Amino acid sequence: MTGVAIDERELTEPAVIGAGAAALANALRLGADGLSRRDERLGDLIGELRVTEDVADVVAGRASTAARRLATAGGVAIPRVSVDEVIVDEDHPAVLEADHLVRVRAAELRRRAGHGARRARWEGLLVGSVVTAVLSVLGWFATVRAGVVPSDAVSRVQGALAVVAGRDPHPESIGFIWGPFPTLFQVPFVAMRSVWPDLAGRGVAAVLVSALCTGIMVTQLLAWGRDLGSPRWSRYAVVMLTLASPLVLLYGANGMSEACWMCALVVAARHLAQWARTDRLGSLVTAGVAVAVAYLTRYETAAAALGALAFVVVVSARRQPGDDGWDRGTVGGQLGRTARRFREVALDAAILSFPIGAAVVGWAAASYLIVGEPLAQLSSEYGNSAIVRAAAGVIDTIIGDTSVSGRVGFFAEQLLVAAPLLVPLALVTIWAGGRRAVHGAAAMCVLGAPIVLQLVLAGAGSTFPWFRYVVGAVVLSGVLAMILTGTSGTRSASWLRPLAVCCLLPGVVWSWAVVTSGELGARDDQLMVDSLRTVSEGGEVAEADSVVARGQTVAAGVLAEPDVEPGSVLTDASSTFAVVSAAARPEVFIIPSDRDFEAVVSDPATFGVRFVLLRVPASAGDAVVAAHPGLATDQDPGFERVRSWGEDGDDAGRYVLYRVLNPRGEPRPTPDEGFLN
Repeated sequence: MTGVAIDERELTEPAVIGAGAAALANALRLGADGLSRRDERLGDLIGELRVTEDVADVVAGRASTAARRLATAGGVAIPRVSVDEVIVDEDHPAVLEADHLVRVRAAELRRRAGHGARRARWEGLLVGSVVTAVLSVLGWFATVRAGVVPSDAVSRVQGALAVVAGRDPHPESIGFIWGPFPTLFQVPFVAMRSVWPDLAGRGVAAVLVSALCTGIMVTQLLAWGRDLGSPRWSRYAVVMLTLASPLVLLYGANGMSEACWMCALVVAARHLAQWARTDRLGSLVTAGVAVAVAYLTRYETAAAALGALAFVVVVSARRQPGDDGWDRGTVGGQLGRTARRFREVALDAAILSFPIGAAVVGWAAASYLIVGEPLAQLSSEYGNSAIVRAAAGVIDTIIGDTSVSGRVGFFAEQLLVAAPLLVPLALVTIWAGGRRAVHGAAAMCVLGAPIVLQLVLAGAGSTFPWFRYVVGAVVLSGVLAMILTGTSGTRSASWLRPLAVCCLLPGVVWSWAVVTSGELGARDDQLMVDSLRTVSEGGEVAEADSVVARGQTVAAGVLAEPDVEPGSVLTDASSTFAVVSAAARPEVFIIPSDRDFEAVVSDPATFGVRFVLLRVPASAGDAVVAAHPGLATDQDPGFERVRSWGEDGDDAGRYVLYRVLNPRGEPRPTPDEGFLN
């Protein structure tokens, strides 16, 4: 004792207790930080040890092969020792103790692996659920409150609605112009529109699908980081910065197909990388199925399929075949090894290609049997080529310089804004070597190939100049950054992690600058951001700027007409999809998916049609406009204008309702059996 008197009551004062607790908490925090740093260092050392072990195995194998060849050349026979020839006393105490230790260690490793797998599943489930919920709320706010849903998203909602409701619901109503999966995934949600009408009326079903796909993509991105031993802080940092890009955030909440497409491609790339390292058949099959799903989402996946196939061929060909019983020093041995390698390469390529080929051929065959065109997306009057031709004036205004170099330069500028450090990230990934290089190559083959295809299409003038078409570059940058934060590589450096994370920042900042200004083909994105800002500040979005709001107004007006009943309103849903999806009674419309549509559109009066609904301007290939070209200008004597909604130039479109003069017969609530295809 120092002789200093201490009042025992002071020890119970709250201030003293609080100070002690704070000191204890600080000490625990410092200890936890120290343990975390040691854990990261241990992870690095384990990764380096694994790489060294792989290198040692390769060197030992090569040395053994060289020694055997040298002995064979010198005429010295080296006997092969079989494990069966080794005599072991199973009752020896050392053997019993070793066997016990092996069993205990194996059980411990299984327990740790199971615990780690459970933690990984819960982490992925939690993060994916949070991302899905946040994007769903953001999408609901955009659709229900602000009314800003892209036209393509609303069009897919109408396609899903035609499968379960309407005058002639059937699975083929999903259409063959675009990939079926984004629409097909919405069918269960649209089927519940009686519980929540906004699922179809305001496009909420599309939002839920895109939010869910983005959540799954984030889960896969986190799992990819765990595969490579990335620390938790870097995994979360990469995920957050990837989500912060407007091309991921906005398109995860607006119901477009980009989210579904990126999700499938990330799954394919990750499992392709796993196959390259483990040669597991399940990983290769999963990669092939994921590419097939991506193709049935967006047709640009054809480039990703070729990239994945090239990756599989190269990796499979570089693998050393096992001992096949041949003497490798003879000509016969060399031929046998070459034949076996060729068989293995062909088998791996076939495993990957089978689900992809089945998707391509099966979808083309179904399209040919039902609509008479195997590649309707290219040849149909509703297809991409026709739409690009119809919008040539708008495209030229956005790009400015319509020469090949001008179009390519415009797309390159979009790439540099969205993912300015993509190329350096790719080069550093290859330089890092080891598993990082393999995983990076898989990601670049799957996610990078569609970017190259889009560049070629941009130069040819066969695509739109929308800013959203570079979303693949954003996701690829996030994947490469995640790979660089791993611990497996021949060049493992701690500075790579923060550098890789920071490489994502410029793209996020510049992309938001473009989106908020509407430049580089981001006009639709600017409209969504401005509308969200307006509503959040207590304002309202004008109906002229809202596709869904205008659609609901028109649908209510059409259904209010006294003569409207099932099968009484003729319209081409490729133009009026917002009205059909918003209608409380979609069965009143005769649309192109109805199996007697062609007969009805050629002679509406004979089929008892009472009204015809047009959108101005109509979509490319609008069948009603094609059959009655004088209708839109009030020059067709068989129709008279009833009313119209909107003005020319409205982003939401202008709609016109015409009455059919002198209709013969009654409207048909279901397709006429005599005109079914």
